[in-house]
Amino acid sequence: MDMLIGIMSDTHNNIERTNKALGIFRMRGVGMVLHTGDIMSYAMLALFSGFKARFVLGNEDRDAGALNRESERLGFGPIERQLVFDLAGKKFIMFHGTDVPLFRESVASGKYDYIIKGHTHFFENYISNKSRIINPGALHRAYEFTVAILDTETDNVEMISIE
Repeated sequence: MDMLIGIMSDTHNNIERTNKALGIFRMRGVGMVLHTGDIMSYAMLALFSGFKARFVLGNEDRDAGALNRESERLGFGPIERQLVFDLAGKKFIMFHGTDVPLFRESVASGKYDYIIKGHTHFFENYISNKSRIINPGALHRAYEFTVAILDTETDNVEMISIE
């Protein structure tokens, strides 16, 4: 089963750019949104209503309790430091990107089709040891504001600039 997955990170409470990115995801028929952290405020989570969405905590997500309560209320499930899951027949691990040993271990393991991370505010898309590493970039404090769309059938990753 193929699926278009929207990936974003480091939104840092930027409602306007987050809404623009989600609008593009809606227009493109994205079925799932992954957010790799630095959401900042539980109020941001409501923007993702209407999507299947999964989130992980970033280094700037200081009120994990409030984020988790709102995420559970909206039906998105818990928000933890890392998330391992299967989607569209592929194995994913997602984390913010501050834990370098976790990143290295994930790549070295060869267990994951996709390693999804953020934190650096730079877009990345490359393959290392059988895993595709994707960093969608950021919607805050970045030279260029970007998100990504992953097509799990073609393994294509598209970088999308957000004005």
